[in-house]
Formats: sequence, structure tokens, C-alpha cells
Amino acid sequence: MILVTGSRLARRRLFLGGGLMMMGVTALGLLLLDRLAPPDLHRARDAALLVEASDHSLLDAHTSRDGMWRLPLKAANVDPGYLALLMKTEDHRFEHHPGVDPQALGRALWQIARRGHVVSGGSTLAMQVARLLTPHPHTWTGKIRDIFRALQLEWRYGRSGVLDLYLTLAPEGRNIEGIRAASLLYFGHEPDHLSTAEAAILVTLPRRPSAFRPDRHPQALRAAARRTLARAALPTPDILQAPAAPEIAHLAPELLGHFLTVHRDGVILTTLDSGLQRRVRDALTASPAPLRGTFAALVVNEKRQIVVWIGGAEHDGPGHAIDGVLASRSPGSTLKPFIYGMAFEKGWMTPRTRIRDVRLSIGGYAPLDFDRAFRGETTVSEALQLSLNVPAIQALRKVGPKAFMERLAANGATLSLPKARNGEKSAPSLAIALGGVDLSLHDLTMLYTALDHQGRTAPLQIEAQPATAETMLLTPRAAADIRAILRGTAPPEGVSGWNRVAFKTGTSYGNRDGWAMASTPQWTVGIWAGRPDGTASPGLTGRDTAGPVLAEVLALLSPPESPALQDEQERHRALATLSPALRKLSPDDTPQIIFPRDHAEIESRSSDGTMLPVGLEASGGHPPYRWFVNGMALDVPPGAQPAWTPDAPGFAHLALADASGAHMAVEIRVR
Repeated sequence: MILVTGSRLARRRLFLGGGLMMMGVTALGLLLLDRLAPPDLHRARDAALLVEASDHSLLDAHTSRDGMWRLPLKAANVDPGYLALLMKTEDHRFEHHPGVDPQALGRALWQIARRGHVVSGGSTLAMQVARLLTPHPHTWTGKIRDIFRALQLEWRYGRSGVLDLYLTLAPEGRNIEGIRAASLLYFGHEPDHLSTAEAAILVTLPRRPSAFRPDRHPQALRAAARRTLARAALPTPDILQAPAAPEIAHLAPELLGHFLTVHRDGVILTTLDSGLQRRVRDALTASPAPLRGTFAALVVNEKRQIVVWIGGAEHDGPGHAIDGVLASRSPGSTLKPFIYGMAFEKGWMTPRTRIRDVRLSIGGYAPLDFDRAFRGETTVSEALQLSLNVPAIQALRKVGPKAFMERLAANGATLSLPKARNGEKSAPSLAIALGGVDLSLHDLTMLYTALDHQGRTAPLQIEAQPATAETMLLTPRAAADIRAILRGTAPPEGVSGWNRVAFKTGTSYGNRDGWAMASTPQWTVGIWAGRPDGTASPGLTGRDTAGPVLAEVLALLSPPESPALQDEQERHRALATLSPALRKLSPDDTPQIIFPRDHAEIESRSSDGTMLPVGLEASGGHPPYRWFVNGMALDVPPGAQPAWTPDAPGFAHLALADASGAHMAVEIRVR
């Protein structure tokens, strides 16, 4: 008897050990299968992009890579009423089964056996998610695969993870998937608050998304939604309207493109003002654009938040996919205020300082003013208001091109120098004062915010975020001086005047870019005009092309506050109070030969073979000048324009001496 009992105990232990081993092998096999065939979640992770204005209105949007309106969503961000209705009507034992509901499956199979057709489905939310992740035909093979995948999903991600996947992938008609995308596109708000009718529509649509499509079968959708509420024993609203087909306004296509370029998706709440964005875009579209060109605009409020971003109005022409807000362009004369401001803060000049606007040679280059004339002696204030080139170059010579670029870069501006002939980047030069460096409208507008922010800049915000640290571009006094000068600049033609607007325009070399910049206590506005492909646009200027558009944009903005007495009466120090060194900028003590340039080749022979005179031009130093050709003094009558007639083609040595004895010489070739 004892032996029998011992034998039974041994058999039980053996049976138990074998069972445990079999369970272990099964678990190991399932774990191996899970690793070899993990759920494919790429559809759940491939999201659309929706760009919202600051009031949450939809500005623009783009589908996911597979062409769907789909947005990730977690159950914590969904209206509880929707979740309750979903569980009651789709999977009321969701919290108690492991992904597959044996009772529901058994009932469905029994009904099929008795009636020969499907009466009620047995799919759980997990089984629906399995089919949504990898869509396939409704076959028995597919159903069996969904069962195993549902068990895997519940084991891997838990009930909350499965629910989140369903909320992200549920088909809601057309190419809309997920509760968040459907709520935003159909109802215009997030799904964290849904009415009973809205919840019923979103629960009902996934059952037959094609048959219940709101824009095609609104009556069928309303009837089905009423049945959903009846099944859940909930009161049916008197009027249950089917949602209209979603419409995208496409008010910010360039900003949308920027976000796509940096691989953003989901819902992005921006700082844009939807009303202003629409009105400014309409104004730019209605404005006469440069030939085959367009306009770009950026408007920034006093908090340095971007409220308008228009990278190109609706004009036809090549290259219009380029975002004019972010594209790097030559800024023309728009950097001159900061050159003077840095010269002011260093004490090298003041707004009242007298400065000479005369011919000047820089590395063999003799710049002209925009109207190809020179004013002689003028004040720094007038030189900036008239955007004279030579005075700005003299100021930049004091500041230093490299130091100037480094200060702008330290304030967040990305600047790009043109490439030299050998393909390498050229060194900073005085040409920066005339637009010899590229930067974007975005960065230029950021720099102009310093004028009404005590000389300080900070990164512009396109998404609401905490204020970032400021950087000093100019001292407060220098910024105030520049602001006062630019407020005295004449407005564009046809504008009688504007209150407290610091105004500056610029035109790049070859009429490729026209700029108009404005700073007020409430707004900073930047306008760019030109061809997006960077080619020249005949007749384009900053003042005449971009300036009137800037005036239109300023008129659309809220009117500025009444001027403060102290700010309105900003005055510069009287000339008599300045030290002698600041009353007049000392001219360059070295005489310069403006024409001809060193190593120049000059055509000086007419068609009949006679030699033609070569005009000579000098600047700087201390006039009067004396000219020498091949060591021989040139006879120049008093008051006459110096000229020399070569005897024959060949090389010549030209020398210049001023009244102090300083001299300069060039070598030329006459052909």
C-alpha cells in the first residue's frame, strides 16, 4: 500500500513537471514568435501635420506620408462620454478579457450556425486594432490572424496601449483616421470635449466608414448614430447633424513647408494671428508684384512672436516653392542702421557729425549712391535717411567688417558671405554695408526688433514658449539714436505720414531684392520683393516696390498708442556741444586714384586709329592734386577735369600727389 501511494506521488510529480516544462516551452515559443513577428506600428506612427493659429483655428495641414489624416491620441485626452459610449457598444468586457472575448466569439459563431449569416460581431477593440494595423480582407484566415495578433497586442502594450492605438487608427470616413483628426476636421475642436451627438458620430463611423461617409450619406450616418445611442440607453439629441466635409484654408503653406522640412508632425499651435495672416496675404496678393516675382512678409508683435508668416504671395513665376521668409538674400542697404549704431556706441561719430559723401575707392571698387550722385558734406542722420553709400562705408571702416558680422552672428543672425573665385568663402569686407552678405527676412526682422527693445534681440517665436534670453545688439542710447533717425525718413510715395514708424528700405545689387523694414513700439514688419529664383527684376527697388506694400501692412495692424512725450521728443545733442573730433569725421588722409584702377586695361583708340583722352579721377587726401604720367607732370588747367591722351597703346604708370605730399600710383595698359 505504501509503495502504491509512493508510485502515485511520483507520477503526479512527473506529470506536474512535464506540464510545467510544456508551459515553459510554449511560453518560450510564444516569446520567440513575438520577437520574430512583432506588430507593425508604422501606420500608427505616421502622422499628419496640422498647423493652428494662436486661437486654435486651422491655418494649414498636410496628410501623412500614406495620404491619411491621422494623429496620435491617448485616452486621457478624450472626452469620458465618448469612451463610455465606445465601451458600451463596441467592447463592454474590454477590461476583463485578454484581447479576445471567448463569450462574444462563441455567441457570434452560434448565430452564424443557426441563421447562416453574421448577426453580431465578435471582434474586440484589440482585434479591430490588429486589422487596422495591417488591413486585409474579411476572411476566416484573416480573423484567426487577428485573434493571435490581438492577444499579442494586449500582452505587449496592455489595455491602455491597445485603446490608444484604436483611438489613433479608427476609420472615420474619407481618408480620416483616428478620433483626434476626425474631431478637429469635422467639428473644429479637440476631442477632450465632445457633445453626445459628436461622440455618437465618432463611435458609429468606424463600423461602416464608406457607407456612413458624412459628405455622401449623411442620412445613413444620422440613423446609425441614433441606433448607437439607443443601444447604450442614452437619450438621443433632437437634432443630430452629420459633419460637413473638412476644408483646409491653406493660409500658411510656406510655414507648413518649413515644418515638413524639419520633420514635424501632429498638431502645432503657432503664434500666428489667423485674421491678420489672411488679410496680409490678401493685401500682398492684390499688390502689383515685380515681373515674374512676388512678396514675402513677416510681422512680429512686441513680445517677439511672429503673427504673420507669408513666404510668397499668390503670384506666378519660377521658384515660387521657395519660402521668402527663410531664403537667404542680399539685404541691400538694410544693415546700415546697425553699422551706424555700432559706430555711435563706440564714440566714433554721432547723428550730428558731419561726414563727406564723395567718390571713394575700396579695393579698386568705387561705389555710387543709388541716384549715382554725391552730396558732398552732410550729417550722419541725413546720410542714413537718404541711404548714402560712401558715408556708410566710412562708418563700417571704423567698426570693422569682421567685428560687425560677429556682433550680428552673436545676436542669432545667420549670415553667408559670397564665394571667392577660388570657391572658398570670401573674408568680411566693406561691401557688407552695400549688401555684400546674405541673410533671411526672418533674421533681418529679428535684428530690427532691437530698435524698440532697448537695443536687444531675442529669437523670434513661432510657437508659444517661455521668453528666451536677450542679447545686446546696440546700447540703448545707440538704438534710440537710430530709431529717431529712421522715424525721420520720408514714408513711401502716397503715404501722408505715419506715427512713430522707424522706416528703412534697401535694394540689392542688380535689382534682385527689394526690402522695406519698419519698427514701431507694437510691431516689427519686414517685406521682401523679388523673384524667388534670385534672378534680377528690372525696375525693382525697395522704396518703390516693397515700401508701398509695407504701408498697406502697417495700415492693417492695430493703430499705435498715443506717442509718449519723452519718446516723441527724442533729440540728438546739438553740434556745438560735441567735441571737435565728433563735429566732423576726419577724411581719409591717403589720396586715392578712383579711375583708372590699378592693372586696368583701357580701350583708348578710336575706329580711325587716333588715341582718345582717358579721364582721371581722384579722392581723399588733401586737394588740390597733381598728376604724373610715366614720371612727367600732367598739365591740368585750374577747375578742369583731369584727362590724359596717350601717345600710343602700351603700358603706363600714373601717379597722384596731394597738397601734403602723400601719393598713390597705378599701372595700366592702354589698348
